[in-house]
Amino acid sequence: MNKVVPAIGVCVLALSLSNAQAQTSGYTQYSSSYTVQNWTSGCGGFSNLGGGEYKMWVCAGESRVEMRWDNWPKQTHYNQFQGTVMFSSDTQKTAIQQIKSNTGGEAIYIQVASPGTLRNDNGSTFASGMANTWFRLNTLFNPANGDARAYINGSQKVTRSYPTSDRQWYFKDGVYNNGIPTGHMSTDWYKSISFWVK
Repeated sequence: MNKVVPAIGVCVLALSLSNAQAQTSGYTQYSSSYTVQNWTSGCGGFSNLGGGEYKMWVCAGESRVEMRWDNWPKQTHYNQFQGTVMFSSDTQKTAIQQIKSNTGGEAIYIQVASPGTLRNDNGSTFASGMANTWFRLNTLFNPANGDARAYINGSQKVTRSYPTSDRQWYFKDGVYNNGIPTGHMSTDWYKSISFWVK
């Protein structure tokens, strides 16, 4: 039986699809491969759940579990990460996504500081009440001009100027322990990951 979608539903769907493409408009998608960096000694792990969904977790006292993606193919252009993310209500003091260079630092460093909150690096909290909810995360950076940005569900939350001559940039996502309290564990899930260049 065919269903008739109310007009308001069509409008909402159109807005959602438009919003989902806003950050990648003008970009070209490319492929990347990852290696798993599991620096734990028993309380932490990585699971490929299938269908492009991944789970990572790390406990207090351990280091990190992350997907380390290939170095960008074009280091003097805008490169953009897009993914759908969720983290647990126990996640805290943990970086969940980075735009990283081993010699140049982090242009973007998305952290869950206290449970349910998000901030970039040591900056102010830009979102709260985010635990146990899927959201779309876009992060982008151009090393040539230093422009770095992050978006949550299409809304820009981070603007950062990070001038650098470094040309060894890549993306990371997962759970990086920044002081998880004793007895706690940080967990996140990623799906629909894609990479873009302009």
